[in-house]
Amino acid sequence: MGMRIPGGGSGLIPPNLVEDLIKAQALPIETAKRRKENYVVEKTEVQKLQSFLNELDGTLNTLKSKSDFYKMKVESSHPDILDGQVENMALPGTYEFEVRGLAKAEKELAYGFPDKNETPVGFGYMLVEREDKEALEVVIEPGSSLQQVANQINDADAGVRAMVINTKYKPESYRLLVISEQSGKESKILIDEDTTFLEFKEQVTGRNLDVLFEDVPVTDEDNTLEELIDGVVFFAKRSEPGTRVQVNITQDIDATLEGIKAFVEKYNQVANFVNSQFKIDEKTNKAGILAADSTVKSVMRGLQGSFGVRINTGGKYNTLSQIGITTNPKSGELNIDESKVKQALAEDYDSVARLFIRSNSGSGVADRMAARIKGFKDPGYGAIKSRVRALDRIIKNADEDIERKERQLEQKEESLKRRFATLEGRLSGLQAQGNFLAQKFGGAGGGKQG
Repeated sequence: MGMRIPGGGSGLIPPNLVEDLIKAQALPIETAKRRKENYVVEKTEVQKLQSFLNELDGTLNTLKSKSDFYKMKVESSHPDILDGQVENMALPGTYEFEVRGLAKAEKELAYGFPDKNETPVGFGYMLVEREDKEALEVVIEPGSSLQQVANQINDADAGVRAMVINTKYKPESYRLLVISEQSGKESKILIDEDTTFLEFKEQVTGRNLDVLFEDVPVTDEDNTLEELIDGVVFFAKRSEPGTRVQVNITQDIDATLEGIKAFVEKYNQVANFVNSQFKIDEKTNKAGILAADSTVKSVMRGLQGSFGVRINTGGKYNTLSQIGITTNPKSGELNIDESKVKQALAEDYDSVARLFIRSNSGSGVADRMAARIKGFKDPGYGAIKSRVRALDRIIKNADEDIERKERQLEQKEESLKRRFATLEGRLSGLQAQGNFLAQKFGGAGGGKQG
Protein backbone atom coordinates (compact mmCIF):
# COMPACT_ATOMS: atom_id res chain seq x y z
CA MET A 1 0.00 0.00 0.00
CA GLY A 2 1.52 3.36 -1.02
CA MET A 3 2.03 6.25 1.35
CA ARG A 4 -0.73 8.84 1.30
CA ILE A 5 0.40 12.21 0.00
CA PRO A 6 -0.29 14.73 2.81
CA GLY A 7 -2.07 18.03 2.41
CA GLY A 8 -5.70 18.77 3.07
CA GLY A 9 -6.21 16.56 6.17
CA SER A 10 -5.45 19.28 8.66
CA GLY A 11 -6.26 22.16 6.39
CA LEU A 12 -3.04 23.83 7.49
CA ILE A 13 -0.83 22.43 4.65
CA PRO A 14 -1.68 23.50 1.08
CA PRO A 15 -3.18 20.45 -0.73
CA ASN A 16 -0.63 20.39 -3.63
CA LEU A 17 2.45 21.43 -1.69
CA VAL A 18 4.16 18.02 -1.75
CA GLU A 19 3.35 17.44 -5.44
CA ASP A 20 4.75 20.88 -6.28
CA LEU A 21 7.93 20.18 -4.32
CA ILE A 22 8.39 16.82 -6.10
CA LYS A 23 7.85 18.46 -9.50
CA ALA A 24 10.44 21.08 -8.63
CA GLN A 25 12.91 18.37 -7.68
CA ALA A 26 12.20 16.61 -11.05
CA LEU A 27 13.03 19.66 -13.18
CA PRO A 28 16.79 18.84 -13.46
CA ILE A 29 15.85 15.34 -14.67
CA GLU A 30 13.58 16.72 -17.39
CA THR A 31 16.34 19.11 -18.43
CA ALA A 32 18.83 16.20 -18.57
CA LYS A 33 16.41 14.13 -20.69
CA ARG A 34 15.92 16.97 -23.17
CA ARG A 35 19.67 17.45 -23.39
CA LYS A 36 20.18 13.72 -23.97
CA GLU A 37 17.45 13.69 -26.64
CA ASN A 38 19.30 16.46 -28.47
CA TYR A 39 22.42 14.30 -28.49
CA VAL A 40 20.41 11.33 -29.80
CA VAL A 41 19.03 13.49 -32.62
CA GLU A 42 22.52 14.78 -33.36
CA LYS A 43 23.85 11.23 -33.56
CA THR A 44 21.01 10.30 -35.93
CA GLU A 45 21.89 13.24 -38.16
CA VAL A 46 25.59 12.35 -38.16
CA GLN A 47 24.70 8.76 -39.10
CA LYS A 48 22.47 10.11 -41.87
CA LEU A 49 25.46 12.06 -43.19
CA GLN A 50 27.53 8.88 -42.95
CA SER A 51 24.89 7.01 -44.95
CA PHE A 52 24.92 9.69 -47.67
CA LEU A 53 28.71 9.50 -47.80
CA ASN A 54 28.50 5.71 -48.18
CA GLU A 55 26.16 6.14 -51.14
CA LEU A 56 28.49 8.70 -52.70
CA ASP A 57 31.43 6.37 -52.12
CA GLY A 58 29.56 3.61 -53.95
CA THR A 59 29.35 5.75 -57.09
CA LEU A 60 33.04 6.69 -56.80
CA ASN A 61 33.93 2.99 -56.82
CA THR A 62 32.67 2.88 -60.41
CA LEU A 63 34.83 5.85 -61.49
CA LYS A 64 38.06 5.98 -59.49
CA SER A 65 40.24 3.51 -61.46
CA LYS A 66 40.64 2.67 -65.11
CA SER A 67 39.05 -0.75 -64.72
CA ASP A 68 36.12 0.89 -62.91
CA PHE A 69 35.62 3.88 -65.20
CA TYR A 70 36.02 2.26 -68.60
CA LYS A 71 32.66 0.78 -69.60
CA MET A 72 33.01 -1.36 -72.70
CA LYS A 73 30.50 -3.05 -74.97
CA VAL A 74 30.46 -5.52 -77.86
CA GLU A 75 28.81 -4.55 -81.14
CA SER A 76 28.28 -7.39 -83.62
CA SER A 77 27.31 -7.03 -87.30
CA HIS A 78 25.39 -10.35 -86.96
CA PRO A 79 24.37 -10.77 -83.28
CA ASP A 80 22.15 -13.71 -84.27
CA ILE A 81 25.33 -15.59 -85.33
CA LEU A 82 27.85 -14.39 -82.76
CA ASP A 83 27.66 -11.87 -79.95
CA GLY A 84 29.69 -11.05 -76.87
CA GLN A 85 29.86 -9.49 -73.46
CA VAL A 86 32.62 -7.49 -71.76
CA GLU A 87 33.24 -8.83 -68.24
CA ASN A 88 36.53 -7.14 -67.34
CA MET A 89 38.85 -4.49 -68.73
CA ALA A 90 39.22 -5.06 -72.46
CA LEU A 91 41.16 -3.35 -75.23
CA PRO A 92 39.07 -1.61 -77.89
CA GLY A 93 39.34 -3.09 -81.35
CA THR A 94 37.52 -4.57 -84.34
CA TYR A 95 37.72 -8.30 -85.06
CA GLU A 96 36.40 -10.69 -87.68
CA PHE A 97 34.76 -14.07 -87.03
CA GLU A 98 33.27 -16.87 -89.06
CA VAL A 99 31.20 -19.52 -87.27
CA ARG A 100 31.61 -22.68 -89.33
CA GLY A 101 30.04 -25.13 -86.89
CA LEU A 102 28.50 -25.16 -83.43
CA ALA A 103 29.49 -27.51 -80.64
CA LYS A 104 27.00 -30.34 -80.13
CA ALA A 105 26.45 -33.00 -77.52
CA GLU A 106 26.48 -36.74 -78.22
CA LYS A 107 22.97 -38.21 -78.50
CA GLU A 108 21.96 -41.89 -78.54
CA LEU A 109 18.47 -43.01 -79.52
CA ALA A 110 16.95 -46.40 -78.68
CA TYR A 111 14.72 -48.29 -81.08
CA GLY A 112 10.97 -47.89 -80.51
CA PHE A 113 8.41 -49.32 -78.09
CA PRO A 114 4.61 -49.08 -78.29
CA ASP A 115 4.33 -47.25 -74.94
CA LYS A 116 6.53 -45.84 -72.17
CA ASN A 117 4.97 -47.17 -68.97
CA GLU A 118 3.70 -50.70 -69.64
CA THR A 119 5.78 -52.75 -72.06
CA PRO A 120 8.86 -54.33 -70.36
CA VAL A 121 12.16 -53.56 -72.00
CA GLY A 122 13.87 -56.73 -70.83
CA PHE A 123 16.19 -57.09 -67.88
CA GLY A 124 19.89 -57.21 -67.19
CA TYR A 125 22.12 -54.17 -67.16
CA MET A 126 23.21 -51.34 -69.40
CA LEU A 127 26.76 -49.97 -69.33
CA VAL A 128 27.18 -46.29 -70.21
CA GLU A 129 30.79 -45.39 -70.96
CA ARG A 130 31.76 -41.68 -70.85
CA GLU A 131 34.94 -39.93 -71.88
CA ASP A 132 37.38 -39.50 -68.97
CA LYS A 133 34.85 -40.85 -66.46
CA GLU A 134 34.09 -44.17 -64.83
CA ALA A 135 31.56 -46.26 -66.70
CA LEU A 136 28.00 -46.14 -65.35
CA GLU A 137 26.15 -49.43 -64.84
CA VAL A 138 22.36 -49.21 -64.94
CA VAL A 139 20.63 -52.35 -63.66
CA ILE A 140 17.37 -53.10 -65.46
CA GLU A 141 15.01 -55.02 -63.17
CA PRO A 142 12.56 -57.51 -64.67
CA GLY A 143 9.36 -55.76 -65.76
CA SER A 144 10.97 -52.30 -66.05
CA SER A 145 9.31 -49.92 -68.51
CA LEU A 146 11.00 -47.44 -70.82
CA GLN A 147 10.18 -44.54 -68.44
CA GLN A 148 11.63 -46.42 -65.46
CA VAL A 149 14.89 -46.93 -67.34
CA ALA A 150 15.03 -43.18 -68.11
CA ASN A 151 14.41 -42.42 -64.44
CA GLN A 152 17.21 -44.76 -63.37
CA ILE A 153 19.68 -43.07 -65.71
CA ASN A 154 18.70 -39.58 -64.50
CA ASP A 155 18.81 -40.57 -60.83
CA ALA A 156 22.39 -41.76 -61.28
CA ASP A 157 23.48 -38.13 -61.90
CA ALA A 158 26.23 -39.36 -64.18
CA GLY A 159 26.66 -36.55 -66.69
CA VAL A 160 24.05 -37.88 -69.10
CA ARG A 161 20.31 -37.31 -69.14
CA ALA A 162 17.60 -39.53 -70.51
CA MET A 163 14.08 -38.83 -71.72
CA VAL A 164 11.29 -40.77 -73.38
CA ILE A 165 10.08 -39.07 -76.55
CA ASN A 166 6.96 -39.80 -78.57
CA THR A 167 7.89 -39.74 -82.27
CA LYS A 168 4.26 -40.49 -83.31
CA TYR A 169 5.60 -43.00 -85.81
CA LYS A 170 3.43 -46.10 -85.43
CA PRO A 171 3.45 -48.78 -84.22
CA GLU A 172 6.45 -48.24 -81.92
CA SER A 173 6.53 -44.49 -81.41
CA TYR A 174 8.16 -44.26 -77.96
CA ARG A 175 11.94 -44.11 -77.91
CA LEU A 176 14.59 -43.53 -75.24
CA LEU A 177 16.94 -40.58 -75.96
CA VAL A 178 20.18 -40.37 -73.99
CA ILE A 179 22.10 -37.07 -74.24
CA SER A 180 25.52 -36.15 -72.91
CA GLU A 181 25.35 -33.08 -70.65
CA GLN A 182 28.63 -31.90 -72.16
CA SER A 183 29.10 -30.77 -75.72
CA GLY A 184 32.17 -31.33 -77.85
CA LYS A 185 33.85 -34.35 -79.36
CA GLU A 186 35.27 -35.36 -75.96
CA SER A 187 31.75 -35.93 -74.64
CA LYS A 188 31.20 -39.21 -76.48
CA ILE A 189 29.05 -41.85 -74.76
CA LEU A 190 28.98 -45.55 -75.60
CA ILE A 191 26.00 -47.66 -74.53
CA ASP A 192 26.33 -51.44 -74.25
CA GLU A 193 22.75 -52.79 -74.11
CA ASP A 194 23.95 -56.26 -73.07
CA THR A 195 20.98 -58.50 -72.13
CA THR A 196 18.13 -55.96 -72.46
CA PHE A 197 15.89 -55.46 -75.49
CA LEU A 198 17.22 -51.90 -75.77
CA GLU A 199 19.31 -51.20 -78.84
CA PHE A 200 20.78 -47.75 -79.52
CA LYS A 201 21.85 -45.89 -82.61
CA GLU A 202 24.05 -42.80 -82.54
CA GLN A 203 21.73 -39.94 -83.45
CA VAL A 204 24.17 -37.01 -83.12
CA THR A 205 27.96 -37.24 -82.87
CA GLY A 206 29.52 -34.93 -80.31
CA ARG A 207 31.62 -32.23 -81.89
CA ASN A 208 33.47 -29.04 -80.96
CA LEU A 209 32.83 -25.46 -81.93
CA ASP A 210 34.54 -24.51 -85.20
CA VAL A 211 35.27 -20.77 -85.59
CA LEU A 212 37.65 -18.68 -87.66
CA PHE A 213 38.98 -15.71 -85.69
CA GLU A 214 40.96 -13.32 -87.86
CA ASP A 215 41.38 -16.31 -90.25
CA VAL A 216 42.86 -18.40 -87.41
CA PRO A 217 40.91 -21.62 -86.60
CA VAL A 218 39.78 -21.74 -82.96
CA THR A 219 37.67 -24.31 -81.16
CA ASP A 220 36.06 -25.14 -77.84
CA GLU A 221 33.94 -27.89 -76.29
CA ASP A 222 30.93 -25.59 -75.99
CA ASN A 223 29.67 -22.55 -77.85
CA THR A 224 31.33 -20.01 -75.55
CA LEU A 225 34.78 -18.54 -76.19
CA GLU A 226 36.10 -17.17 -72.89
CA GLU A 227 39.86 -16.80 -73.37
CA LEU A 228 40.11 -15.53 -76.91
CA ILE A 229 40.34 -11.82 -75.96
CA ASP A 230 41.06 -10.75 -72.38
CA GLY A 231 37.96 -9.51 -70.58
CA VAL A 232 35.48 -10.56 -73.29
CA VAL A 233 33.25 -13.62 -73.62
CA PHE A 234 31.89 -14.51 -77.06
CA PHE A 235 28.72 -16.56 -77.66
CA ALA A 236 28.29 -18.52 -80.89
CA LYS A 237 24.55 -18.82 -81.57
CA ARG A 238 24.35 -20.47 -84.98
CA SER A 239 26.70 -21.60 -87.71
CA GLU A 240 26.86 -19.70 -90.97
CA PRO A 241 29.86 -20.81 -93.02
CA GLY A 242 30.99 -18.15 -95.44
CA THR A 243 29.48 -15.23 -93.48
CA ARG A 244 32.02 -12.91 -91.88
CA VAL A 245 30.91 -11.33 -88.60
CA GLN A 246 32.49 -7.99 -87.68
CA VAL A 247 32.75 -7.50 -83.91
CA ASN A 248 33.66 -4.11 -82.48
CA ILE A 249 34.77 -3.74 -78.84
CA THR A 250 34.31 -0.10 -77.93
CA GLN A 251 33.62 2.29 -75.06
CA ASP A 252 30.04 2.25 -73.81
CA ILE A 253 29.43 6.01 -73.61
CA ASP A 254 25.86 5.72 -72.35
CA ALA A 255 26.85 3.42 -69.46
CA THR A 256 29.78 5.71 -68.57
CA LEU A 257 27.48 8.75 -68.56
CA GLU A 258 25.10 6.96 -66.18
CA GLY A 259 27.99 6.40 -63.76
CA ILE A 260 28.96 10.09 -63.85
CA LYS A 261 25.33 11.18 -63.37
CA ALA A 262 25.01 8.88 -60.35
CA PHE A 263 28.12 10.47 -58.83
CA VAL A 264 26.71 14.00 -59.33
CA GLU A 265 23.37 12.96 -57.83
CA LYS A 266 24.91 11.45 -54.69
CA TYR A 267 27.33 14.36 -54.26
CA ASN A 268 24.41 16.80 -54.42
CA GLN A 269 22.58 14.70 -51.85
CA VAL A 270 25.44 15.33 -49.40
CA ALA A 271 25.60 19.03 -50.31
CA ASN A 272 21.84 19.47 -49.83
CA PHE A 273 21.97 17.77 -46.44
CA VAL A 274 24.84 19.97 -45.26
CA ASN A 275 23.12 23.12 -46.55
CA SER A 276 19.91 22.20 -44.74
CA GLN A 277 21.79 22.22 -41.42
CA PHE A 278 22.59 25.92 -41.78
CA LYS A 279 19.15 27.10 -42.89
CA ILE A 280 17.10 28.95 -40.25
CA ASP A 281 13.75 27.32 -39.58
CA GLU A 282 10.98 29.94 -39.82
CA LYS A 283 8.96 28.35 -37.00
CA THR A 284 11.73 27.79 -34.46
CA ASN A 285 14.10 30.51 -35.71
CA LYS A 286 16.92 27.96 -35.27
CA ALA A 287 19.40 26.28 -37.60
CA GLY A 288 19.86 22.51 -37.90
CA ILE A 289 21.25 20.56 -35.00
CA LEU A 290 24.60 20.03 -36.80
CA ALA A 291 25.09 23.71 -37.62
CA ALA A 292 27.53 24.11 -34.74
CA ASP A 293 29.20 20.74 -35.34
CA SER A 294 32.65 21.12 -36.88
CA THR A 295 32.35 17.61 -38.36
CA VAL A 296 29.87 18.76 -41.01
CA LYS A 297 32.01 21.67 -42.09
CA SER A 298 35.20 19.60 -42.28
CA VAL A 299 33.47 16.92 -44.36
CA MET A 300 32.11 19.43 -46.88
CA ARG A 301 35.45 21.25 -47.12
CA GLY A 302 37.17 17.93 -47.77
CA LEU A 303 34.77 16.97 -50.55
CA GLN A 304 34.95 20.39 -52.20
CA GLY A 305 38.74 20.27 -52.03
CA SER A 306 38.66 17.28 -54.40
CA PHE A 307 37.72 19.62 -57.28
CA GLY A 308 40.46 22.18 -56.78
CA VAL A 309 43.30 20.66 -58.80
CA ARG A 310 43.74 21.08 -62.55
CA ILE A 311 44.75 17.76 -64.12
CA ASN A 312 47.03 17.67 -67.13
CA THR A 313 45.36 14.72 -68.83
CA GLY A 314 47.42 14.96 -71.99
CA GLY A 315 44.19 15.26 -73.95
CA LYS A 316 41.49 17.74 -74.82
CA TYR A 317 39.93 18.07 -71.36
CA ASN A 318 41.71 19.05 -68.14
CA THR A 319 38.87 20.29 -65.89
CA LEU A 320 35.35 19.12 -65.07
CA SER A 321 33.88 22.40 -66.24
CA GLN A 322 35.23 21.73 -69.76
CA ILE A 323 33.14 18.56 -70.00
CA GLY A 324 29.97 20.16 -68.59
CA ILE A 325 30.20 19.69 -64.81
CA THR A 326 30.24 22.95 -62.84
CA THR A 327 29.80 23.99 -59.21
CA ASN A 328 26.96 26.21 -58.01
CA PRO A 329 28.76 28.94 -56.01
CA LYS A 330 25.78 29.48 -53.67
CA SER A 331 24.80 25.92 -52.76
CA GLY A 332 27.99 24.01 -53.55
CA GLU A 333 25.96 21.56 -55.64
CA LEU A 334 27.18 20.24 -58.99
CA ASN A 335 25.42 21.07 -62.22
CA ILE A 336 25.76 18.64 -65.10
CA ASP A 337 25.14 19.24 -68.80
CA GLU A 338 24.53 15.66 -69.97
CA SER A 339 24.80 16.39 -73.68
CA LYS A 340 28.14 18.13 -73.16
CA VAL A 341 29.51 15.24 -71.06
CA LYS A 342 28.37 12.75 -73.70
CA GLN A 343 30.02 14.76 -76.45
CA ALA A 344 33.26 14.95 -74.47
CA LEU A 345 33.26 11.18 -73.97
CA ALA A 346 32.74 10.66 -77.70
CA GLU A 347 35.54 13.08 -78.63
CA ASP A 348 38.20 12.12 -76.08
CA TYR A 349 37.12 9.30 -73.78
CA ASP A 350 40.61 8.84 -72.34
CA SER A 351 41.10 12.42 -71.17
CA VAL A 352 37.63 12.46 -69.57
CA ALA A 353 38.54 9.26 -67.77
CA ARG A 354 41.77 10.81 -66.43
CA LEU A 355 39.71 13.62 -64.85
CA PHE A 356 38.23 10.97 -62.53
CA ILE A 357 40.69 8.08 -62.18
CA ARG A 358 44.18 7.64 -60.78
CA SER A 359 46.55 7.57 -63.74
CA ASN A 360 50.01 8.70 -64.81
CA SER A 361 48.47 12.18 -65.07
CA GLY A 362 47.79 12.18 -61.33
CA SER A 363 44.87 11.58 -59.01
CA GLY A 364 41.48 12.40 -60.51
CA VAL A 365 38.39 13.73 -58.77
CA ALA A 366 36.83 10.34 -57.99
CA ASP A 367 40.08 8.90 -56.71
CA ARG A 368 40.77 11.91 -54.44
CA MET A 369 37.22 12.07 -53.12
CA ALA A 370 37.11 8.34 -52.38
CA ALA A 371 40.35 8.69 -50.39
CA ARG A 372 38.89 11.55 -48.35
CA ILE A 373 35.68 9.68 -47.60
CA LYS A 374 37.76 6.72 -46.49
CA GLY A 375 39.53 9.09 -44.09
CA PHE A 376 36.22 10.44 -42.75
CA LYS A 377 35.07 6.89 -41.99
CA ASP A 378 38.36 5.63 -40.56
CA PRO A 379 37.45 3.75 -37.35
CA GLY A 380 40.48 5.15 -35.52
CA TYR A 381 40.63 8.87 -36.29
CA GLY A 382 38.00 9.59 -38.96
CA ALA A 383 35.83 12.65 -38.35
CA ILE A 384 32.53 10.77 -38.73
CA LYS A 385 33.50 7.74 -36.67
CA SER A 386 35.06 9.90 -33.97
CA ARG A 387 31.94 12.05 -33.67
CA VAL A 388 29.61 9.05 -33.46
CA ARG A 389 31.87 7.48 -30.85
CA ALA A 390 31.93 10.72 -28.81
CA LEU A 391 28.13 11.04 -28.98
CA ASP A 392 27.75 7.43 -27.87
CA ARG A 393 29.83 8.21 -24.78
CA ILE A 394 27.84 11.39 -24.06
CA ILE A 395 24.51 9.54 -24.41
CA LYS A 396 25.70 6.71 -22.19
CA ASN A 397 26.85 9.17 -19.51
CA ALA A 398 23.54 11.04 -19.81
CA ASP A 399 21.60 7.81 -19.29
CA GLU A 400 23.63 7.01 -16.20
CA ASP A 401 23.16 10.57 -14.88
CA ILE A 402 19.39 10.45 -15.45
CA GLU A 403 19.14 7.06 -13.79
CA ARG A 404 21.08 8.34 -10.78
CA LYS A 405 18.92 11.47 -10.50
CA GLU A 406 15.73 9.41 -10.75
CA ARG A 407 16.88 7.19 -7.89
CA GLN A 408 17.67 10.27 -5.82
CA LEU A 409 14.26 11.76 -6.65
CA GLU A 410 12.50 8.59 -5.51
CA GLN A 411 14.37 8.77 -2.22
CA LYS A 412 13.54 12.48 -1.78
CA GLU A 413 9.91 11.85 -2.63
CA GLU A 414 9.62 9.17 0.04
CA SER A 415 11.41 11.39 2.53
CA LEU A 416 9.13 14.37 1.78
CA LYS A 417 6.03 12.23 2.10
CA ARG A 418 7.16 10.86 5.47
CA ARG A 419 8.16 14.25 6.82
CA PHE A 420 4.97 15.97 5.72
CA ALA A 421 2.85 13.07 6.96
CA THR A 422 4.50 13.44 10.36
CA LEU A 423 4.04 17.20 10.27
CA GLU A 424 0.43 16.85 9.26
CA GLY A 425 -0.15 14.46 12.14
CA ARG A 426 1.35 16.86 14.62
CA LEU A 427 -0.57 19.84 13.23
CA SER A 428 -3.78 17.83 13.33
CA GLY A 429 -3.07 16.95 16.96
CA LEU A 430 -2.38 20.55 17.90
CA GLN A 431 -5.47 21.67 16.06
CA ALA A 432 -7.62 19.14 17.88
CA GLN A 433 -6.10 20.14 21.21
CA GLY A 434 -6.74 23.82 20.47
CA ASN A 435 -10.35 23.13 19.57
CA PHE A 436 -10.81 21.14 22.76
CA LEU A 437 -9.39 23.91 24.93
CA ALA A 438 -11.42 26.55 23.15
CA GLN A 439 -14.61 24.61 23.68
CA LYS A 440 -13.84 23.89 27.32
CA PHE A 441 -12.78 27.30 28.51
CA GLY A 442 -15.09 29.18 26.27
CA GLY A 443 -18.09 27.15 27.45
CA ALA A 444 -17.28 27.48 31.19
CA GLY A 445 -16.94 31.29 31.03
CA GLY A 446 -20.26 31.67 29.42
CA GLY A 447 -22.06 29.63 32.15
CA LYS A 448 -20.85 31.80 35.11
CA GLN A 449 -21.92 34.95 33.41
CA GLY A 450 -25.34 33.60 32.91
